[in-house]
Amino acid sequence: VDPQRLQELTHRSVKVSIIIVLGVMITLGNIAVLLVITSSVAGWSRNSRYFLLSLTAADSAFGLLVMPLNLWVSLLKDYTEGPDTLCHVVAFCNATVYSTCMYTLATISLERYIAVFYPLQYSSLMTRKRTLLLIAFAWCFPSFLLSPISFPDGIIEVNFSTASLVCNPSYSTNVGYSLSLTCFIFFPCSIIMTYANLRVWCAAKRQRLKLRKYDCARRSRHNVASRVLVPVMAAYYTCWTPCMAAMIYNG
Repeated sequence: VDPQRLQELTHRSVKVSIIIVLGVMITLGNIAVLLVITSSVAGWSRNSRYFLLSLTAADSAFGLLVMPLNLWVSLLKDYTEGPDTLCHVVAFCNATVYSTCMYTLATISLERYIAVFYPLQYSSLMTRKRTLLLIAFAWCFPSFLLSPISFPDGIIEVNFSTASLVCNPSYSTNVGYSLSLTCFIFFPCSIIMTYANLRVWCAAKRQRLKLRKYDCARRSRHNVASRVLVPVMAAYYTCWTPCMAAMIYNG
């Protein structure tokens, strides 16, 4: 037996085990979130539950769809240099789930912004129909933009990474398409999330200062907005900025 081949199989077994464990953890975590969303928690509107259910579904797709598909391709790679067609479809699913999560986070930020700054008009602005249309847009628009990835002879190449066991589009093979994805997915979502959450944070800070001024005798209130919004935005940019920067740099 080739020692290098044996070492490669051993490393891959470890990677597969880690991916399976992560997939199970993601699935169990989203089941817990789903139970909380569907419970009778006070203070959550119907629209908020719809958006959170959409985000939970997108997150669950990581463990139930993305990871199994990539593991399937990694097993088939033992027997053939292909399948190129399957790898393209898997890469399309990967990118679609990632982008749907970004768009869903943006729609949640938009919904919270309207709830905070337009409370009296909220019911007329965020109707059930508009909420469902936003959710449908968050799922369908990324699929439309990323559909060329699913075609083997399309406008962009796809490579299977033996290091991460993932089918990745080679964005450097089509600079224009890669930059257009950045402009239509990352930048709009980032702008909406940053603006909406920054405005909400500033409003919460002003309100906190007013309460402290007129209620200074009581115990100081916790800065809940900073504890929630800052980690969310920090995690978002920490996860996605390196990916987008690498895409632009490689292009």
